[in-house]
Amino acid sequence: MYDVIVVGAGPIGSFIASRLAELGYRVIVLEQKEGVGENVCCTGIISVECFNTFNLDATILREMSSAKFFAPCGEFIRLERGTPQAYIIDRASLDKSLRERAQRHSANYLFSASVVTVTPETDCVSATVDYHGKQRTFTAQAIILACGSNTRLPEKLGLGKITNFAFGAQAEVDTDIDEVEVHFDQNLSPGFFGWLVPTNHDKGLAGLLVPNAPALYLKNFLHHLRAQGKIASTEAEMKFGTIPLSTLPRTYGDRIIAVGDAAGQVKPTTGGGIYYGLLCVDIAAECLHQAFLANDFSAARLSSYDKQWRAKLNRELQSGYRVQRLYKKLSNRRIDYLFRVAQDNGIPRLIAEWPDFSFDWHGPFIAKVLKSLAIAAPLQPITRLSKHGN
Repeated sequence: MYDVIVVGAGPIGSFIASRLAELGYRVIVLEQKEGVGENVCCTGIISVECFNTFNLDATILREMSSAKFFAPCGEFIRLERGTPQAYIIDRASLDKSLRERAQRHSANYLFSASVVTVTPETDCVSATVDYHGKQRTFTAQAIILACGSNTRLPEKLGLGKITNFAFGAQAEVDTDIDEVEVHFDQNLSPGFFGWLVPTNHDKGLAGLLVPNAPALYLKNFLHHLRAQGKIASTEAEMKFGTIPLSTLPRTYGDRIIAVGDAAGQVKPTTGGGIYYGLLCVDIAAECLHQAFLANDFSAARLSSYDKQWRAKLNRELQSGYRVQRLYKKLSNRRIDYLFRVAQDNGIPRLIAEWPDFSFDWHGPFIAKVLKSLAIAAPLQPITRLSKHGN
């Protein structure tokens, strides 16, 4: 029997496996894919703060100190900081390095192992997997769900379900741009945004978040970029992902903890989940460590994890949810107007010079931008602007 079963070998699953194995616990990671870093829909943008705080190791393709934000009309605002704010990494290399770190601490991995059922029992928890057409069962003192948001395991275990999602779609393209681009257009990516991110060797990643039909919207976005001469071709292999925009009602149960995308620990403004997930891993690992010391894996004991991570992230999450809902209501005409107001009133420079700017903590940044817009534009509340047409 193991001490801990981890479901999912993404960055969050491998990171918590490493933390617990380093503490001396016997850990096995069950992953339904054949290996780590496969078929991932991720831009690979990680803040310098996150990279250094968690001592991450990955192939850095580019440093990012600036970006262009495009309005529907084609005009753009360029934001630049004096120092790199983020790294554009090879995401597969991050997954691989975190797996190797966990394995160095003696964590075990089993690939091609799709978890079919999880059963909490009085003295253990069991996980039955489909492994190459045969069923195998593993037991442990506790189980961690780090398997992303596209699973019904939490719901089956009584943790509820995430009720709000966006769909991500992305493709590698040929491009000669040298700066990250973010595109706001309610026709191209309604309620969300698109991106074009340079990687290396005249390659880049083009993608978007949308409420539905991700393949169709990505195809249209690629044609849009091709018409502007920003990519060489619209022919590209598409990858897709599901982005949670709400959290699980409960992220704990008897012998169970959910972390990362599986718990909804994702930035609502960008869809990024690595930083929030890693922060919550620290909390989850310490709570499980205390549970082992007390030999108590009850929901009552593990509820402290839920309370702690929500106390840390809830204000930031709620701020992001509100802004995301507000943006959905804006027409393209009003988005263009807000871009012009921001440009004419020096708001990009204000952001660039703001000493407390954080790539990962968006709440204060959002509040400052909205306050600056409100001062600069003597207009009706933004919530009313959305009622006007395109």
